[in-house]
Amino acid sequence: YLGLDLDSRWSFRAHFRNLVPRLMAAAGALSWLLPNVRGPGEGSRRLYLGVVRSMALYGAPIWVGALGRENVACLNRPHRAMAIRAIRGYRTISGEAAGLLAGSPPWDLVAELHASV
Repeated sequence: YLGLDLDSRWSFRAHFRNLVPRLMAAAGALSWLLPNVRGPGEGSRRLYLGVVRSMALYGAPIWVGALGRENVACLNRPHRAMAIRAIRGYRTISGEAAGLLAGSPPWDLVAELHASV
């Protein structure tokens, strides 16, 4: 469930390709707790986003140097889906707007913050 997929060039492409389905599966398993109509409050939705974020950022100080365009795109896909779910939005909302409304900064920036600490 947690772990890093290493390759010989330390590009972490395999890690991010395998990470996205795991994050989406975890989000799907937790999503039945968060119905759009009369669902839990903001605190529960932030907890939902935090659980998936912690799974995504596991090992961030190690792989943050390999964040290229392709790996950032892999991180943004589940971040957008989680943020839209947290704000009870429609799927046509952009990832940046959903992240802003959910109060969740982009995960690549949070990974760089974890690496600097």
